[in-house]
Amino acid sequence: MHALLDQLLRRQHGVVSREQCRSAGLTNRQIELLLDKELLRAVFHGVYRDPASPTTIDQRALAATLAAGRGAVASHRMALGLWGMRNYRCDLSEVTTSRQVNRAGLIAHRSAAPLAHKFVRNVAVSTPARTLLDCASVISAPVVARFAETWLSTGVVTLKQIDNELSVSNGHRGVGVLSSALSSRMLGRDEADSPAEATLGKLLMRHLLPRPTSHHLVTVSSGSTFELDWSYPDRQLAFEMDGYGVHLRSLDAFEHDRYRRNELEIDGWTVLNFSRRQVERTPAKVIDQVRRLLGRRVT
Repeated sequence: MHALLDQLLRRQHGVVSREQCRSAGLTNRQIELLLDKELLRAVFHGVYRDPASPTTIDQRALAATLAAGRGAVASHRMALGLWGMRNYRCDLSEVTTSRQVNRAGLIAHRSAAPLAHKFVRNVAVSTPARTLLDCASVISAPVVARFAETWLSTGVVTLKQIDNELSVSNGHRGVGVLSSALSSRMLGRDEADSPAEATLGKLLMRHLLPRPTSHHLVTVSSGSTFELDWSYPDRQLAFEMDGYGVHLRSLDAFEHDRYRRNELEIDGWTVLNFSRRQVERTPAKVIDQVRRLLGRRVT
């Protein structure tokens, strides 16, 4: 295969457009010969893939943006897959572009204004905040709320970024759905540091009063400052999520958590630790322990 074409294919996840083939020095006849010999296979009209390369979402997304033309951005459900969403798979080829595009197998949304985007593994993709907004126009509200919570708890997006996107997107069909999802969050304006932490917070809020504080910072008498997942600071009660992964990988992390807990206990704090498995599989036991602790530590 042509050397420049090989370079393009390696750089572009195994896909290339006819225009790029021509720019690399191939004639239309040479391109047709590569197709006839199945050294290239058509993905969309005028966009080809190397059959020897693995089919990935990156490859499909880059092929989709090439098919839609200059300025196209992977968006909506395809963007969810590119950014990464736990327990989600997207088999759609979905883009947003400023012009009308009709290609078999391609979902092309049109946007008059330039779309806020970034490059993920060499693919132009809508920002996480814009992706959630776009998805709110094509996915049910409960699912969008779950997607938003997952990204908020893993740091892919922030509430401020979503708020900014909503403020500049008047008239977008997803504004109402996404705004409603945010306003109905059990965590309110709190942002958990992990999905597990968010799950614990939701469980507490479904069953307990008063509302616990998220990410409270406390400086103990030794001078160290610690951040608590969820707590009732006035009662010196804290509830922490323990993850197996960090502790198994790092002895330092394990030992720091023991030091941290000891310092809190010395200063009068009571700390209950839970795992994600406990919160998800035995929530009644978690709530029972928290309720019994609250009953003993009434102010």
